[in-house]
Amino acid sequence: MVLLDASASMNATDVGDSRFEEARAAAREIIDTLGRDDSITLVEVGSTPEVLATAETNRARLRDALAEAEPGQTEADWNAALTLAAGGARGVEDFSIVIITDGGLPQNLPSVPGEIDLITVGEAAQNVALSALAARTLNDAPQLFAQMTNYGNRETEVIFSIALDGELYSAQRYTIPAQQRVDITLEDLPTNFSDLTASVSPPAASTVPDHLAEDDEAYLVYNASGVRQVLLMTPRNIFLQQAFSSQPGVEVTQADPEQGLPRGNFDLVVLDGWLPGRLPETDVLIINPPGSIAQFEVTGTLQDPNQALVTQVASGDERTRFVDFNTVNIRQFQQISGYESWGEALIMARGGPLLVAGAIEDRQIAVLSFALQDSDLPLQIAYPILMANLMQWYTPPSILNLEGSVTPGAPIIIRPFEGETVRLTLPNGETQGLPIGDNPQVIFADTAQPGIYTAEVLQGDEVLARERFAVNLFSRLESDLTPRGSITIGTTTISEAAREEVGQREFWRWLVVLGLLLLAIEWLIYHRRKIWKRQVTLPGFQPSLASAQGRRPGGPR
Repeated sequence: MVLLDASASMNATDVGDSRFEEARAAAREIIDTLGRDDSITLVEVGSTPEVLATAETNRARLRDALAEAEPGQTEADWNAALTLAAGGARGVEDFSIVIITDGGLPQNLPSVPGEIDLITVGEAAQNVALSALAARTLNDAPQLFAQMTNYGNRETEVIFSIALDGELYSAQRYTIPAQQRVDITLEDLPTNFSDLTASVSPPAASTVPDHLAEDDEAYLVYNASGVRQVLLMTPRNIFLQQAFSSQPGVEVTQADPEQGLPRGNFDLVVLDGWLPGRLPETDVLIINPPGSIAQFEVTGTLQDPNQALVTQVASGDERTRFVDFNTVNIRQFQQISGYESWGEALIMARGGPLLVAGAIEDRQIAVLSFALQDSDLPLQIAYPILMANLMQWYTPPSILNLEGSVTPGAPIIIRPFEGETVRLTLPNGETQGLPIGDNPQVIFADTAQPGIYTAEVLQGDEVLARERFAVNLFSRLESDLTPRGSITIGTTTISEAAREEVGQREFWRWLVVLGLLLLAIEWLIYHRRKIWKRQVTLPGFQPSLASAQGRRPGGPR
């Protein structure tokens, strides 16, 4: 079995066209020395090992399979490859493994049966990589973190560039010492971008090579780190400030109702005891409405505490889950009606609804019919639970649960909640459709390309949800190109063998040729001897017995 490393580092150009082409040439040599009774299983080891040829004895077919192999942009799954090799050894009397790699294998690899030979490729370690990229929101503005690492043995000058939504934003020079890294923090980025591409490149006059291009770019999807912008229209209601300021992923802006709604894009507007002439075009929480609007009607104020006694809580609803209102005391509340076309009463009292919630077109609206100051709700455990439930309801459900970027080749889980199909758009523009059916989640594993992916949930042609994520090669195993002459499998350290010793040279053909040559020489000598005898024996000449036997002793001289 030949295990051919097809990880990202095999794209390095420090030898020949690339390390992978050198590895391909080494594999071709093994194929050329294939014995008559031997077979080769050829495996391309990428993020998922792929068998290119199984127990193949035909050299032409092996060469064709080898020609189809290509290096990827991921780490190689050597555990899976060696497990595959161990399975291939079962029932085989004489089994050997040849690993062709640049040596960037992880630790704690499993043992495998059979003889293992190692062929390594690669000569130089010089490479600068983008090894980290992240962003967060700080003081309503994005803050960027980046890290560049010089894995080589020479100090290197590079240009660090940033593109926002495909347009170059900045480019700065940095000097990175050998075997060191440089951390970058930028806080002056604009807020109106969604995609960020960072890249590192050598200046035009640089004499220090960068042998691997696959780790020179990194990608980021910026969505203010998922922060929800909440506007509080309230006359200094400390209970509201505390409730929303304590919510994770929420930034609170407070405004005076007497000044009217401020300009700006907010994910949620909280109207405390005040209503504008028209509700804003976003999610709204109305507390203690002072009068009627188009969405509902206020018919009066009930000041009888007995009428505020809770009779029903929709405990199975996500917005009132774990909320216990039985011990909440309310001094007075507003009677509201006319909400039935868009909302439902989640908490009912004797005198009417205390909490109504529902959706109007694309907006979600909730109405709390009493002032927080007219109750002891802010002192009860039900208050933070209720606010957290409402905030979760206001926040659009995420179909992806990802923190940071994804490693190339890693599967992701998509939770569509609804819809018929999940459509994935890859960085190269290719699209893939995955049916949802009755599955609560869809698994997508074709993430081998670094870049930005788009996941969409579709109902027919209608897009119900859209989210994006980035795939980045942040791998020391792949970016550190230092040549390695040995690997460890199980408890055994394997060093590189001389390449000509790997494979089997067949000499029987030459022995056959030599034997035929010797037979030809012997035949030629034999026939020449017969010809010579005919030439030295004259016609009609018969030697006498005496001359043939020689003279007897004592005879005449």
